Amino acid sequence: MNGGANFGLRRAWLRTEAETRMRLQALLLAVGVAVLLTACSSGPTTPDPGTPAFLWNAAERAYHNGDIMKANDELSELQQTDNEFSPRARIWQTVLAGGMARGYCELADGYESGGRLKPASSLEFHKQVTNLRAMAAHAAMDFTQAVHWFATRDPSADVQLAFDLPPGSAADPAALRKAYAGILMPDAEAQSLETAMVERGVIRAVCQANGTEGDSAQALERFRAGEVKTPRATFLYAAAKTLFDVSDVFSANKLDQPQRRRVMLDEALASLHSSPETTEAAALATKIQAVLKKIPNK
Repeated sequence: MNGGANFGLRRAWLRTEAETRMRLQALLLAVGVAVLLTACSSGPTTPDPGTPAFLWNAAERAYHNGDIMKANDELSELQQTDNEFSPRARIWQTVLAGGMARGYCELADGYESGGRLKPASSLEFHKQVTNLRAMAAHAAMDFTQAVHWFATRDPSADVQLAFDLPPGSAADPAALRKAYAGILMPDAEAQSLETAMVERGVIRAVCQANGTEGDSAQALERFRAGEVKTPRATFLYAAAKTLFDVSDVFSANKLDQPQRRRVMLDEALASLHSSPETTEAAALATKIQAVLKKIPNK
């Protein structure tokens, strides 16, 4: 009888020990999961949509994916408020929008020349010219606003170019010769040419902005070396020159919007006047003033 009782007690004890061990394992597992979740939650978080950090990340992502137009749009929206990213966004968009506007303008000029050579296809070429100049006008206004914001809100002596060189080449795309020669291209080839011209425009804008105009190899070496800074005067002169060149899209023989051209030229002069005078700056100012005299007042 005592043996049976002892056996029963032993079974109960073993069962209790097993249950205790299971509870302990469950507790340890729960603690481990809690620690893991805490570690995950304390890691990098995705910024909320619409916040400055979200827009900055979206601009970087679009830029690295080769979508320069989307990157420009994100940077434009980012500057609607003053935030920690605004100073860098102003500089970046100044380069992007200026390069885009130049790329669209130059490609439109190519198609216009080609259309004159092939009257039978003039309608198709005219459509290309119209679309490209509309995009150039939009980019030109974005560019003008970006330059104004930079010149009036960023007094730094040095300008930091906090972005990478875009993909593409500063050389003329081979297909550009077809446009000038009046050769109609398939849609895919025409779109590829447009992308290449925008990338070329931005690369050339970067070179201008850091004082390596005409030498994209030198610009690439500077970016590879790390942080790229350029004197404020160099940056503003490049902006003024691009404003002058791109404003031609609003001339009488193109979009015929003289007041928009005046806005761009006034901003170009303001950029030149806010930095030390040089021989090049004085010569550019003379050209700008000569064009302004020909634009009728409202």
